[in-house]
Amino acid sequence: MLRGASVESPAQAAQTVPEQKRNYWHYQYRLGKDYLVPLLRNWGVELQGAWVLDIGCAEGGVLVAFCEAGARCTGLEISPERAKIGRSLLPETCKGEVSFVVGDFHHAPLMLSQRTPDLILLRDVFEHLEDKLRVMADLRRLMGRQTRLLITFPPFFSPFGGHQQMLRGPLRKVPYFHALPGPLWRLARAYIRRYDANPGFLAEMEKLRNHRISIGAFEKMLRFYGLRVERAQFYLMRPSHKLRYGWPVISANRLGRVPWLREFLISGAFFLIARGEE
Repeated sequence: MLRGASVESPAQAAQTVPEQKRNYWHYQYRLGKDYLVPLLRNWGVELQGAWVLDIGCAEGGVLVAFCEAGARCTGLEISPERAKIGRSLLPETCKGEVSFVVGDFHHAPLMLSQRTPDLILLRDVFEHLEDKLRVMADLRRLMGRQTRLLITFPPFFSPFGGHQQMLRGPLRKVPYFHALPGPLWRLARAYIRRYDANPGFLAEMEKLRNHRISIGAFEKMLRFYGLRVERAQFYLMRPSHKLRYGWPVISANRLGRVPWLREFLISGAFFLIARGEE
């Protein structure tokens, strides 16, 4: 190190993180601490001493919640900037227990030769992935006999399955418009490009339309790859809506078993998955 050079402390690094990013990290943390950890414990998943792999961990707030529950955590994040923020916001109590790996899921050096993860998380990531069949195949190979996989996603045809709440114009409050047929969607798309304050998000909405996922298609995919659903939780209003907008959390497990209707009314599907019998 050069003489006279200053080294930024973790506390100083955290202060350089924009407030919006810190608030989003806190949202992730509350989601993990208040909802995901209690749900998994209620389902009988042991977190004390477990190795948790969070794929698409963003800034890692969820990882800290699992660390506090006694787990050793690895976060895989494709964005170097988001991983850097996650490291800077990591509390001292989780240093050495939480690590970040930057890379694509299909090529990341996860060092799995000696042990498979006890729990793999894909929290609201699966719907964004283009080659879902390849992802599912890779997840299947990653899982050991005792590994559990938690995947959560909003079905595409649900009220806000296009993530339109991320827009900054009137359409952000309009349910279902993301699923309009071609001609009507092109009109909505033109409106967003011209009038919305966040037109850049349109590309993500297009990707969600092109690679849409339904509950039924997801369950069929699991069966194809020899995976089984151990537990499932469905929501009319999911926990993220409570934390972001103050809406009440409304469970709908019976509705989640009704084909077709569930695709349009369920806003969040949570699946705990295991390998099937071999």
